[in-house]
Amino acid sequence: MEERFYKFSSFSCFPEIVQGISNRSYGEMKFGSAQDAEVIKNRKQFAKDLGIELNQVIFPHQVHGNRITAVGKAEGGKGALETSGSLIEADGLITAEKGIYLGITTADCLPILIYDPANRVVAAIHAGWRGIIDQIVPRAIEKFKEFGSDPENLIVGVGPGICQKHFVVKNEVLKIFLDRYPSVTFVRNKDGYVDLKKALFDDLKKAGVSKDNIEIADFCTVCDNGIYGSFRKEGEKGPKMIAVIGLK
Repeated sequence: MEERFYKFSSFSCFPEIVQGISNRSYGEMKFGSAQDAEVIKNRKQFAKDLGIELNQVIFPHQVHGNRITAVGKAEGGKGALETSGSLIEADGLITAEKGIYLGITTADCLPILIYDPANRVVAAIHAGWRGIIDQIVPRAIEKFKEFGSDPENLIVGVGPGICQKHFVVKNEVLKIFLDRYPSVTFVRNKDGYVDLKKALFDDLKKAGVSKDNIEIADFCTVCDNGIYGSFRKEGEKGPKMIAVIGLK
């Protein structure tokens, strides 16, 4: 039976891994964007489809930053059923423990799932344009090194997110991207268009990840809005999705 959610083929040869990204068919996944009971119901259905329980998933309080937090079973379920149970502010989680799962929410920002099969370490990263500018990817790779990981062993999936055609920046933000990511930024009529997926790909390679180990989803949250919600296109009414990864 075909699954409702997006899965990275790169992880398919690792039976110990649970991973997936929801789509708009699940409804709203972010607290504060719908009634809590609705969000919990939607999250529970997605967790069930993944073959896990929602209270095994950990969600951070995302702030569009670059902090990566290591977690364990003591944090299991935090942020999954209520916002008051959220972790400290972070835009990425990492663990080597089995039986807990890492979750992040996105709309147009890019979800990144990472696995080190040599050391059995996983991470879930929320990469918005602010996080990319603040080097969230290099920080994530450095965090893996603290677990003994070699960047060359890392398997990385970059999920659905906004494409270059629809990601428009201006003024100071445009100047920053032209300075730091000139090869993925072009200007037309004073507007800048940034390829965030290519920026992440370049950051991953620069951090030592093999290009052959990087899988990037073709979906754009604006172009493929019938499948995924987009904040830029729909505002708050667009359903946010969640990306989850963990070790069984």
